[in-house]
Amino acid sequence: MTNDTVYTITQDHQESDAKFISSQIDQFNLVKAPSAQVPSTETINLMVKDLEGRIVGGLLGSMNRFALYVSFLWVSEELRGQGYGSKLLEEVEGIVRAKGGKMIHLDTWSFQAPEFYKKQGFEIFGVLEGFPEGFKRYFLKKDLG
Repeated sequence: MTNDTVYTITQDHQESDAKFISSQIDQFNLVKAPSAQVPSTETINLMVKDLEGRIVGGLLGSMNRFALYVSFLWVSEELRGQGYGSKLLEEVEGIVRAKGGKMIHLDTWSFQAPEFYKKQGFEIFGVLEGFPEGFKRYFLKKDLG
């Protein structure tokens, strides 16, 4: 017996369609690895502010399944090299540990801060060559054991 159903691939979709796909993956994951589904995603953001409340640095991350992904760590030019990046990572590490987290991971380009992260105890677990052209994208993690 042959399947006469015709399928199409399209970019045309609604937000509810994307949510449907996401929920299907969540259901599959829940069956295969239930413990990997808890705790749920939580945003953890830290700011460095001056006395006037101006943001001069910060760390933006999301915690999911016992790991924090740092999407951004930024310190203003005038404060770089004064330890604020290290302090942000130390602070977020304490928060993650207190929540039962086991790992922090992030990515950075070769023109950004791979050496800084290695000094903070992160190890490279992947490299994407030529992204963007002429550079490398590093994927790093730090196990909190």
